[in-house]
Amino acid sequence: MTRLASRLLQVRSDFLAQVDDGRLECPVEEAAGLPNLCYTSPDFYALEQQSVFRDNWVFAGFVHEFDNTGDMRPVELGGQPLVLVLDEAGRIRAFHNVCRHRGARLVEAARNGRKIVCPNHSWSYSLGGRLIARPHFHGGERHDVNQAECHRADLVEVRCETWHDWIFVNISGTAEAFAHCIEPIERVLEGYDFGSLRYAESLEFDLDANWKLAIENFIEPYHVFSCHPWLNDFVGMDERRAPGFDGKVLSCGYRFQKADPARGGQLPWFPNLPVDKRDRGDWFVLFPNFGFEIFPDQVDVFVVTPLGPDKSREIIVLYFIGEGADAKNYAAARQHVIRNWNELNREDLGIIERMQAGRRSESFDGGVLSPYWDPVQQHFARLVAGDIAAAVEGS
Repeated sequence: MTRLASRLLQVRSDFLAQVDDGRLECPVEEAAGLPNLCYTSPDFYALEQQSVFRDNWVFAGFVHEFDNTGDMRPVELGGQPLVLVLDEAGRIRAFHNVCRHRGARLVEAARNGRKIVCPNHSWSYSLGGRLIARPHFHGGERHDVNQAECHRADLVEVRCETWHDWIFVNISGTAEAFAHCIEPIERVLEGYDFGSLRYAESLEFDLDANWKLAIENFIEPYHVFSCHPWLNDFVGMDERRAPGFDGKVLSCGYRFQKADPARGGQLPWFPNLPVDKRDRGDWFVLFPNFGFEIFPDQVDVFVVTPLGPDKSREIIVLYFIGEGADAKNYAAARQHVIRNWNELNREDLGIIERMQAGRRSESFDGGVLSPYWDPVQQHFARLVAGDIAAAVEGS
């Protein structure tokens, strides 16, 4: 792991001192959430980038954006420039997006190519990250194509896994096996045929708030009765169970009494759906910032990208089953679902931004938690604190 600069060591020390009051381990009714600096401090934001977003499996992109061998897309995660590449074997791989010679960024925008070529001195790399050739490396017209020597300058690969339509990377290489991380989700998903899903639509929202507030809000149903009139009518508070957690997975769900055009009403369902899944909605967060919801007729992905201590970007990506994703006879039904998600998320934006504004108040220090609804908030705080505490100290 990266050694921390002195200013980051100081904010790490300040943070650990503030959560050393027992809030993370005591009973929830006596606990509190994360302190204000976690949502407002530029130094804490930088510390998170070096720890939380490099040491976990973090969402990086969508498989459906890679159709052909040689498709490549630059991304930035944890403050690191990376490039995702579909190689000759049909595998999506991730590399640090930097030439091994003078450090130029290799790929600036999504494109396709048979190899990756540095714009600076035309060093070329295979789709598997192997250095192919260094023109004029030993002088004019004296090119280096000796593979025994070239391999010392291969691109630096990053752990990369695909799961359904979703790509995840672990920059530090220290995260536990991806399959182990998602096992609590896989247990719930048994019976859903993900092979029948098709991408349909993406929604994007800019948010004047820290990324954690959006994730905390996503997993917490306590606000539904106050903020979401339609959603509360669909499933009332007395029908909602409290969120739970298992390792890096946060989860929640409910049964609905009657399908609605926005949820299980007018679009095709997963084929051969088990009876116990036909009246269910479940949603999950894979820490730190990837979430999704699943219903009989749709899957809706929710990703929050940090852009600064008080800025983030949300994307909602919707998938429908089979011809429900694009057939003309389902166009009105699709638009109803898409419009519903847009309206629900806009109902959330204002309250999330108001919570961000409240984090500037000296009188607020993590809040008073509900013993029923908020154990998941305490667990989320523990996950953040664990990564921060594990950040390597430097001299």
